[in-house]
Amino acid sequence: MRKPVPQKGHFSWEKYLKETGAIAAPSSCFRQSLTPPLNEFKAGMKLEAQDPRNTTSTCIATVVGLTGSRLRLRLDGSDNKNDFWRLVDSSEIQPIGNCEKNGGMLQPPLGKENTLLSAYLAFYHKVLMVIS
Repeated sequence: MRKPVPQKGHFSWEKYLKETGAIAAPSSCFRQSLTPPLNEFKAGMKLEAQDPRNTTSTCIATVVGLTGSRLRLRLDGSDNKNDFWRLVDSSEIQPIGNCEKNGGMLQPPLGKENTLLSAYLAFYHKVLMVIS
């Protein structure tokens, strides 16, 4: 197979690697499935997600968008400036109840921890009552 000749203004991996003294990650490092996972989520669904700004916290999140096998998520109590994306098969998202079942405790998103805990727990209780 003949390699294409790089044209002026086009990116060349070969040239870039040589100039930077870098080594390309071999194909054997990548474990993605050839078939993307099925996305059965719908906008408005609730789930538990790790706060991407504080990965030790698990929060209630809402699916606010979908693209292929990706979910756009918003932590309940935060705004759209902090939306984030996760693949449907990410271990960072779990069904509602998973945190409690495994001995954890849902937390407010980063930036909401100064809210009175009782007020925030009441907020979560209200959200969970709506989805159950």
